[in-house]
Amino acid sequence: MRHLILLALWLLPASRIKNRLLTACGHGIAREATARSNLVWKVQSFEMAPYARINRFNLIKGMREVRLSEHASIGKNNIISAHAAYRRIPGSACLEIGEHGYVTSRHGMDCSGSLIVGAFSAVAGFGSQVLTHSIDLTRNAQTAYPVVIGERSFVGAKCLLLGGARLPARSVLAAGSVLTDAERSDQGLWAGVPARFKTAVEGRWFDRTIGATRDVYVPHEDRTIPAGF
Repeated sequence: MRHLILLALWLLPASRIKNRLLTACGHGIAREATARSNLVWKVQSFEMAPYARINRFNLIKGMREVRLSEHASIGKNNIISAHAAYRRIPGSACLEIGEHGYVTSRHGMDCSGSLIVGAFSAVAGFGSQVLTHSIDLTRNAQTAYPVVIGERSFVGAKCLLLGGARLPARSVLAAGSVLTDAERSDQGLWAGVPARFKTAVEGRWFDRTIGATRDVYVPHEDRTIPAGF
């Protein structure tokens, strides 16, 4: 019955009343958070800190825990899920997004082994896939490992991140790359199939103090429009 009530509440438009009702039913949605209409099914714990945001039309199901820190956000039309077997295992089936971190739109995320997106990091573009669980052919058993995106790191469009993958802090995963569970510690640009270290990166994005990038650069005029996006 609780799952049905939560399903109905999550379909409501964003409001502080909705936040209070969700909290009364066992989720922890801050008064200042924005929780728009989404299909949320069998999620044990859903925590949204002040000013966290989740946009419309996401499917989130089978999770043990979803946690958005202050100013963290999720865009539209994402599929975020975990296999039911992992929902019963502590530390598995979790999605955690740090302060000012964000996931944009139209991504697919298998969080059976858990996904951690660091503070000020971004799963950007569209069409990336996170696959944390697979079959261990040696043991003939299902297995799952967490995927970790370090703080102030950037994942481009249509990437594939496999269970056990870790993107170092202040790094970039180039569009279309495959990040495996290989050991890596160098901060910078990772690209290719599988992703390999290419070069160091730098830029204002890595030192910003708010998550969203709102300025618009106009190449043919070589000028930037503040807050134009």
